[in-house]
Amino acid sequence: MKNIWAIAKKDLKGYFLTPIGYLVITVFVGLISWMFCASVIDFLKRSQMMRQFGQMAEMNLNAMVMQPVLGNMAVIFLLMGSLITMRLIAEERKMHTLELLFTSPLRSYEIVLGKYLAGLLFFIVMLSPTLFFPLMLKFFGNPDLRQIAAGYLGVLLLGGSFIALGLFISALTENQITAAAVTFGLFLFFWIISWLTGSTNGGAASTLVSYISIIDHLSNFIRGLIDTRDLIYYFSFIFFGLFLTHQAIESHRWR
Repeated sequence: MKNIWAIAKKDLKGYFLTPIGYLVITVFVGLISWMFCASVIDFLKRSQMMRQFGQMAEMNLNAMVMQPVLGNMAVIFLLMGSLITMRLIAEERKMHTLELLFTSPLRSYEIVLGKYLAGLLFFIVMLSPTLFFPLMLKFFGNPDLRQIAAGYLGVLLLGGSFIALGLFISALTENQITAAAVTFGLFLFFWIISWLTGSTNGGAASTLVSYISIIDHLSNFIRGLIDTRDLIYYFSFIFFGLFLTHQAIESHRWR
C-alpha cells in the first residue's frame, strides 16, 4: 500500500505542475456552476408561477435542480475525462521513465493501482466544489440529501469506470494526443450504445445493449435508486479496465 500511495501522490502532484490540471478543474466547475444557477433560476420562476395557482406541492428540488446538474456532470466528464488519463502512463513511456519503475522494487499491479488512484483523486477534487450546491439548497429549501448522495455516488462510479478505461488506453501508446482521442472515442461508444436499442426488436439483444450502456446505469443513481446490478456493472467495468492495464504493462515489461 505504501508503494501505491507513493505513485498516486507523485502523479496527483503532476496534475498541478502544469496548467492543464487547473484548466480542467476551472472549466468543469465553471460550467457546472453556470448550469446549477440556471436550474435554480428556472425553478424559482416556475415556483412563482405555480404559487399563483396553488400547485407548489408539485415542485421538487431534486427533480428540477440536482438531477439535471448531476446528469450534466457526467456529460462534461465525457468531454473532459480523457484529459485526466491521457498522460498517466503515456508520458512515462515517452520519457522512458516506465523502465525505471520496472527496475525499482515495484510490482505491476502497484503501478496500475497507484496511477488509477491518482486519476480518481483528481476527479474527486474536481467534484468537491460542487458539494456546495446541495448544501445551499438545504439552507434555502428541503431537498432529499440521500437521493443527492446516491447521485454523487453514481457520478463517482461512472468517473472511476472511465478513468480505468482511459488508463488502459494510456498504457498502449506513448502519444498523449492519441491516448486522449481513442479514450474519448471509447467513452462516447459506451455512452451512445443505448441508442441502438431503438433499432432492435427487443428481446435479449435489446437487454444486452441496454446493460452495456454506461449512462443507463447512472440514471438509476441520479433518481436515488442504488441497484445491485448497477454496482456490479461499474465495479466490473473498473476491474476489467485495471486488469487490461496490468496486462499491457506486463507485456511492456517483458519486451
